[in-house]
Amino acid sequence: MTVAEEHEEHEEHMDNANPYALFEGDTGDMPAEARMAAIALKRDRYISGPTYDTVLDNRDAVVRSLNNDLLDLVINERYRIMYATPVAGDDVTLRSLKTRVSLKREEAALLAFLRIRVLEYENVHADPADWLVSFEEIRAALATGAGYLAARNDEEGVAKQIGAIVSAMITYGYLVRLDDEAMYQITPLVPVVLDRELADTWLDVAEHGDGDTEDDDDDEKGAE
Repeated sequence: MTVAEEHEEHEEHMDNANPYALFEGDTGDMPAEARMAAIALKRDRYISGPTYDTVLDNRDAVVRSLNNDLLDLVINERYRIMYATPVAGDDVTLRSLKTRVSLKREEAALLAFLRIRVLEYENVHADPADWLVSFEEIRAALATGAGYLAARNDEEGVAKQIGAIVSAMITYGYLVRLDDEAMYQITPLVPVVLDRELADTWLDVAEHGDGDTEDDDDDEKGAE
């Protein structure tokens, strides 16, 4: 092969090369930052900040990636967060990468309480970074008055159960543990998935009803 032929072959290879390739044989059609955003939507409970903007800039590609895993993109412009939810429909027979989470009654009660707290913060125009709640406030909401655990007399057992509920809410993305282990930040996901009317209903169910409550959001089961 002559030098000219080698040069021509190299030029042809460059013309056919995938501009988005990140590894040998990569046929993906998304830039690296869009891939990272799609992965975050599949792994995490929600995204915000710069990743939110990245999805807006690459929305078609990100949605296509989510759809391949039977996920839909949910955008909340007010709180500037996004999350991926399993597609719904009787004709969908495959299991999505994420599955809907069914909250236990005590978890639904806490989520409803958190939604009411967010409403209180919003009424005074508090920044979401200041949506704080203490363990003692959570304990009081669940274990005193008409709270779900108010009938129990075992304080140590109640504290352990509330600790488990709080841990679950952190896993679900509704709370963030702060450096002060007795304080938590309420995330914007809470008002996005639960409005005031539904929060009141959930509180009533938690106090007087039985059974679990299906959340309209999703757990990240299976997303590695």
